[in-house]
Parts: sequence; C-alpha cells; structure tokens
Amino acid sequence: MQDRIKVVIVDDEPQSIHRLQDDLATLEDFEVIATSSSAVSAKNLVMSIQPDVLFIDVEMPGQTGFEVLQSLRDEIPMELIVVFYSAFDKYMIDALRASAFDFLLKPYQQDEFELVVDRIRQKMKDGDDVDEDASSVPESSSCSSESVLASQKAQDFSGMNGMLGTAAKRLAIQTISGLLMLKPDDVFSCTFDEATHLWQLKLSNGQVYKLKRQATAKTILSMSPSLAQVRQDCIINLDYLLC
Repeated sequence: MQDRIKVVIVDDEPQSIHRLQDDLATLEDFEVIATSSSAVSAKNLVMSIQPDVLFIDVEMPGQTGFEVLQSLRDEIPMELIVVFYSAFDKYMIDALRASAFDFLLKPYQQDEFELVVDRIRQKMKDGDDVDEDASSVPESSSCSSESVLASQKAQDFSGMNGMLGTAAKRLAIQTISGLLMLKPDDVFSCTFDEATHLWQLKLSNGQVYKLKRQATAKTILSMSPSLAQVRQDCIINLDYLLC
C-alpha cells in the first residue's frame, strides 16, 4: 500500500483547523499527523514530524506564517509542500515570493479544496517519478538522486523568481485551476456565466479560465485601468474595444 501523504496544519483559528482537518480526513491518501494553533511552536512541530505538506495561516499572534517558513528555510527538506491558508487574498503575491506551493483562500469552496489536493497529489507523484529516474542512474554517473531533486527544485524556484521579478507589472489572478500571473494586455474580456455563477476570463490568445467564486465585477475592474464594464455581465479591455 502506498504511503499516505502526511499533513501538518498550523492556524490560530480552531474552526479553520477543524474544517480543513475534517475535509482531509475524507481522503484515503491523506493523513493529518498534527495540528497547532501556535505559530511559535510550529517550527518544532514541523521539524519533529517532517510532514509532506504544511497548511499554514498567515496572520497569527507572535509570528506570521511567512516568518515561520523563513525560520524553517535552512532546516526543512526542499520537498516540503507549503500551502498558505488565509482569509486575505492580499497575501497571494507574498506567498509566491516565499516559494509556497499554493494558496487556499478561507472560507474555501469544495472545488477549490479539491483542486489544491489534486495538485498536491500530482506534485508527490512527480517527486516519486524523479526518485525512480534517479535510482536508475549508474553509480559511475555524476548524477545522484539528491542532485536530480535539487536540480528540479532549482528550476522551479528559478522560474518562480523570474516571474516575480516583474510582479509589479503583472496581475495575480485566482482561477479555479490555480494562480495566473498575467500582463494587463493579456486580458481580453471577462463575462459572467449564469450557469456556473462564475466570472470567465478570456485572454488575448483565446484561452478561457473560470475565476474563483470570490471574484466580483469590482475586484476584476480594480486589476487594471484599461478594464471597463459595458454590461452587468461583461467587462472588456478598452485596448481591444471588443466584447
């Protein structure tokens, strides 16, 4: 039987811990090993348990989740999957800068939770595949499983840092399938879908993404001065003058 994915939850709100813990308990391949409502004790907890996944709140008494992660940076395996779990979407960019794997906005919808869980599963599977590939390298080779993993992580972080280097000129947009970093002129239009009650984002290249349920016309319009609402269910980029 495949090992279960070990999870630690750190959040100063007991009800948030309980909800996330209950949802994870319904999954056969996940196991919540420990929870803590104290950011101060989080470091020792993570160090002693060495979980696969850490769900951690941002705003907590004593220390923020970012400070906890920073204190762990040189002492935890690079493979640790960190998901920031917060009621404030203003922390999304900071979460990316901290090399977080994902950001779950409280209170989350079930489909958003499932998407994060599926991404974690895929990440764990990708890690296992790397291990298998590394184990097939002859001993005489200069490659080792550690160097293969380190190389993969370095590429991940390099890509993330490159993306964040221009964050001031980009939009951080939460879709139901993950976070998009876009230039303002990448956005072609947004239309509200009555069937799903979700805003749909259309890019200039024709790709369409469904935004998370928290998205409103007001939050979409605030992303760029070139966006304008021409109907209750339609927002356009004035640079294209089409809807």
